[in-house]
This record gives sequence, C-alpha cells and structure tokens, in this order.
Amino acid sequence: MVEELVGNTKKTKEKVPVISIKGVNKNFEVGKTSVPVLKDINLDIYFGEFVIIFGQSGCGKSTLLNTITGLEKPTSGTVLLRGLDMYEKNDDERAKLRHDKFGIVYQQSNWLKSLNVVENVEFPLQIAGMKSKRARKRADNILDMFGFKAYENYIPTELSGGQQQKVNMCRALVSSPWILIADEPTGNLDSVSAADVMYIFKYLNDESKRTIIMVSHNPDNEKYATKVVYMKDGMIEKVTDKRKVEVGDTEGTKDLLEMALELKS
Repeated sequence: MVEELVGNTKKTKEKVPVISIKGVNKNFEVGKTSVPVLKDINLDIYFGEFVIIFGQSGCGKSTLLNTITGLEKPTSGTVLLRGLDMYEKNDDERAKLRHDKFGIVYQQSNWLKSLNVVENVEFPLQIAGMKSKRARKRADNILDMFGFKAYENYIPTELSGGQQQKVNMCRALVSSPWILIADEPTGNLDSVSAADVMYIFKYLNDESKRTIIMVSHNPDNEKYATKVVYMKDGMIEKVTDKRKVEVGDTEGTKDLLEMALELKS
C-alpha cells in the first residue's frame, strides 16, 4: 500500500530552487492579435514543497504548468530546472527531461484504450526503452502499493472516476519522478474520491519527499499545501509560504519510492 513509501530522510537545508521561473511572459497569436496569457511570472519552487496554484478559469494556470514542463515555450523569460534553462534544449531533450524528472497527473486520464490497467501504467517505461520484464515488475509493484493489483487486467474505463485517477497517479509515479505536476486532479471526482486522492498526494509529499505542483479550483485543498500561489489575469497576485521546507535532497541517491518499485517481491 502507499504506506510502504515511509522512511527516514536526512534533513539538510535545500538552498537551490528545483524550479526557478524568471520574468516569464507568454502570448498566444489569435489571427493578427497577440493575446497575453502569462505576464511577468516570477516564482521559485524548492525541493519538498507542495505548491497549489489557485485562480479563476482562464487566468493562465495550466499554461504555467505547461511552461514549467517544457511544453509551452515562453515568449520571453526563463524556466530553470536546477539551474538548467529548459528552453535552451531542443524538443527531444526537453521530452527526455520531462520523462526523467516529472510525473504528470491530468484531470482527464487519456488512456490508451487498447491497453489494460497494468499496460497503461507501464507504457511510459516501455516508450523510454526499459526492458519489458522490468517495466512490468515496476507497474505491478506500484499498483500493489495503491491497492490496485486486482484491477490490473481491467480496461481503465471499466473503473470508477476515483479509481481511474488513482491508476493515473500510478502511471505518473512509475518512473519515480522527483517532481509531480497535477492539473485539477480532483476536478471530476466526488468529495470522497477527491479526499482520497489529496491524501495520497500529501502522503507522497510528506513521506517520500516529492515536490508537488498542483492547479486547483477547490479552496478546501489549500490545507494540503506548503506554498499557495494566487493567480489572476495571467499574473501572480500573491504567494503565501505556509511552511518553510527543510528536507534532504534525495536526487542522486536510491530514494524510497525507487527502492519500493525495484525491490518489492
């Protein structure tokens, strides 16, 4: 189950942002008109933070997530991943960084309908070139952690909305990324399923030290965050630090989730 991710982590102060967004502007061209969507965005996100971005529909939240993950090149400004300028890399290099460093949970799961649950979960590993036996083992292990081993041969659309979102989280976590990106992950769920999903995110943040960046409309989710970003009309209105995070950086070591995925029998 998820509890198997618990462990001890040496605590040292993390001084370098995992992600640093500096002076980012993004315009979309609509006909002959340039429409500004992001306006002078500046934001630092540190290892171990749980950042929730709030704002009305159309304020630029999802565009900001896409810019962070290398999908949406800014019109101006920089997005640094551990000091590395994401947009100095070409499309293929950014795609590799996205696979290696990010796990992405969308509101809509975008299943490959010809594949069952375990095949969908292992698919990111397969396209990255991992051998089939190892990919299947990791997919089996993470489904078992989340209590979904019994559903591995189901077609994902046969599951409830809450179950699908948890499997979606398994797919995002199967490569053991150290940054989780979630775009309205509870938007289509009932209150009980939404609470379950938020508990898992918080657990991963607290116990497996995942950095999480989430977009949400639900003010009830604010209690899970260590940093809250309020956006309006493409700008950041306010950033509230609810907790100063001082945790060890596990990058470059065999971390808890990685061990669970590889060593669990």
